[in-house]
Amino acid sequence: MTAVASTSVTSTLGTARTFMVENREKIIRYCGVSVVNVLVGQGILAFCLLVLDLSGVLSQFIAASLSAIPAYILSRRWVWKQRGKDSFRTEVLPFWTMAIIGLVFAVASIAIMERFTDHPIVIMLTSLGAYGVVWVGKYFVLDKIMWRVPADPEPTSAN
Repeated sequence: MTAVASTSVTSTLGTARTFMVENREKIIRYCGVSVVNVLVGQGILAFCLLVLDLSGVLSQFIAASLSAIPAYILSRRWVWKQRGKDSFRTEVLPFWTMAIIGLVFAVASIAIMERFTDHPIVIMLTSLGAYGVVWVGKYFVLDKIMWRVPADPEPTSAN
């Protein structure tokens, strides 16, 4: 029984390792966009909580709405290297749908947390945790469904 479990774990780790090697540059760029998105989103969230003194739920809604714009642009153009015209139906709408799923999860988590505390640091950590859960799944949706086609070729200069 141990050999079967060990083989299964080894196979899964091998598959994950292969995936990471084959997609290393794209994953690094995705992580970079995520860092930017976290800084923008958490900055807006902190501003709304600390300066505007808004509720955690409203602050999260504002932060998610505003930070999704640079996240989409950077994801599309830098991570997946898409250069053509944006498609509302196949790109913008699915991206915003995923942003809304993350928002709903974060808002629900914050609403639960606000029953115990309204401390801004706790609210911000709750937001980060909720988005972290959605983050991995979002990569696979973007990579395997939304932008599964190869990037548009870079224009070549005429010599």
